[in-house]
Amino acid sequence: MDPFVTDWLNLLIRWGHMIAGIAWIGTSFYFVALDFSLKSRDGLPAGVRGEAWEVHGGGFYHVQKYLSAPGQMPEHLTWFKWEAYLTWVTGFLLLVVQYYLQPGAYLIDPAILSLAPWQAIAISLVSIALAWIIYDALCRTLAEKYPTLLIAAVFALILALAHFFGQVFSGRGAFIHVGVTIGTMMAANVFMVIIPNQRKITAALIRGETPDPRLGAIGKQRSLHNTYLTLPVLLMMVSNHFAMLTNTHHTWLLVGLIVVSGAALRHFLVRHEVGDPLGKIAWTLPIIILGLALAWWLSGSPLTSLDWPNLLLRWSHMIAGIAWIGTSFYFVALDFSLRKQQNLPPGVSGEAWEVHGGGFYHVRKYITAPEKLPKDLIWFKWEAYLTWMTGFLLLIVLYYLQAGTYLIDETVMVLSQWQAIGISVASLLAGWLVYSILCRSPIGRSSAMLAVCVMVMILAAAYFYTHVFSGRGAFIHIGAFIGTLMAANVFMVIIPNQRKITAALLKGEKPDPRLGATGKQRSLHNTYLTLPVLLTMVSNHFPMITDHPNAWMLAGLIIAGGALTRHYLVRTEVGDSQSDIAWTLPLAGAALAFALLLTQPEKLVLFQGDVSDDEALAIVTERCSSCHAATPSDTTIKAAPKGIALETIGALKRYASQIETQAVKNKAMPLGNKTKMTVEERAKLGAWISRQ
Repeated sequence: MDPFVTDWLNLLIRWGHMIAGIAWIGTSFYFVALDFSLKSRDGLPAGVRGEAWEVHGGGFYHVQKYLSAPGQMPEHLTWFKWEAYLTWVTGFLLLVVQYYLQPGAYLIDPAILSLAPWQAIAISLVSIALAWIIYDALCRTLAEKYPTLLIAAVFALILALAHFFGQVFSGRGAFIHVGVTIGTMMAANVFMVIIPNQRKITAALIRGETPDPRLGAIGKQRSLHNTYLTLPVLLMMVSNHFAMLTNTHHTWLLVGLIVVSGAALRHFLVRHEVGDPLGKIAWTLPIIILGLALAWWLSGSPLTSLDWPNLLLRWSHMIAGIAWIGTSFYFVALDFSLRKQQNLPPGVSGEAWEVHGGGFYHVRKYITAPEKLPKDLIWFKWEAYLTWMTGFLLLIVLYYLQAGTYLIDETVMVLSQWQAIGISVASLLAGWLVYSILCRSPIGRSSAMLAVCVMVMILAAAYFYTHVFSGRGAFIHIGAFIGTLMAANVFMVIIPNQRKITAALLKGEKPDPRLGATGKQRSLHNTYLTLPVLLTMVSNHFPMITDHPNAWMLAGLIIAGGALTRHYLVRTEVGDSQSDIAWTLPLAGAALAFALLLTQPEKLVLFQGDVSDDEALAIVTERCSSCHAATPSDTTIKAAPKGIALETIGALKRYASQIETQAVKNKAMPLGNKTKMTVEERAKLGAWISRQ
């Protein structure tokens, strides 16, 4: 398949995979935290385990959890399943595009095992299916009588899979397959066990029968497995881009350490939310530290390398971001699932019944506040704060400390390290100040006018960044720019306004209506900016976009297309007819079509003459191998990017399509053209590749 088509499919499917994964895991994070915040009070209805009061988006939510079922089952139940299904489907499609359609580049390594493409794909499919069958059989055999042995057996299964994949596939292919098999177990748990069991329990309760208690126990066990496998699989997915892990002979050991460290961290977070004292769960901290330290040592990465701080910060950023955006997704969907029933208390805009993890949740939303507002309200803020803080630390580690490699491109603008950093920090601060002034000005009274002005401001920022920083540095700053606006909205406006409203209500006073209106406006901005910022972050790894001469226009198209997509999804959940919102789809499609048109590779002017293998290798050795080598000579690079070493003719032929895309067509490599690859050399490489 044409690399241009493959790259765009890769980008769009990654975006979809990220959205679905955030919705699935974020919802799981929310319900785990909710369960541990429930409080038992006097006067609760029969069967209610506890209740919680939450504040989000200016509304007050009253949640009650039934361990079994309410006295009368409601007609409408909200099920959480499609998030898991879509995560797996998009993940599998990504596996197809990235690995099945390009097996010679990413899946097969002749130095490990010589496989035909169909053989590699067949091994992949069979092993994924077989892993689920073995896992399911272990659960059905050991769950009831030997739960501890089951945990050990599942861990051994994951280690065995990691060892097998490491002996069959490339390092990168092996790591992604460990993540895929674990992700398949988790999704299959939802599809094959948890949801069917919940439906059986619900059906029995509707009939007035006592459901089989084993159904709930089995569902809870599989849900617990999913809870503890979440953080390890996220770290596995992130680590796939780090050659220090994927290009090692200790794949199974590294996988084992990642699983143990991730599960221990999840246990610490879960038990901390339960309210366990630190002394009771402190034993997890040495395990986490020791596990990650051993993984660092086994990877062979020097202590001075920034690869591991980069990896761990990416992991932390992903966890916090999923918690923040996933919770936002949940509340947006919840608001649109609320139903107005008869005999609801005053001030209640609607209620919903939800099923998750075997429990039934009754949710009511108060637009203003109940007659008696509890003091122990749950606020959703730290997820946003931690997302921004980990993101900024990641910006420091990857771009500030390695500015000469990733942030500065002398062909764009000659900058010193401190000049680049100063521009970065000042622009993020200035962006928030300008945005805040716009929102507070008379323009802010018109939603349409404000939206246009904010869009123009973001486009201006994109234009500025693409004319100051490297392509990659520019796009990450566009994402950081928008992310800063979103996090500052929470920190500077939404939470303070909610606190003022709550304080007034607790005192029996009528709150200033402007507080709620302002908070709602900023929350709406965050809602519509969510998908664009995710796509911006994903596209940062695609030079067809980041290194395009009109990259700022592409950023604008991404923002417009993402916002339109979000509008369509939001209005669909509201229940708007398709005829009323259908206009969004052609516009989003037009934005995508225009982006495809802009990024269409130019017709290459190839070298008119013979280019020998030795000549092609000499060009790559001189211009590329300072980074893409088993031992890079470039002091800023500790390991070959993506594990791709270009030191032999065999390697050049294996990665020919990637070289053509990155170095010949997009001219994205070498980074900032720091090795001064000439136009003629690119033409010669293109001619050599075309004749392979």
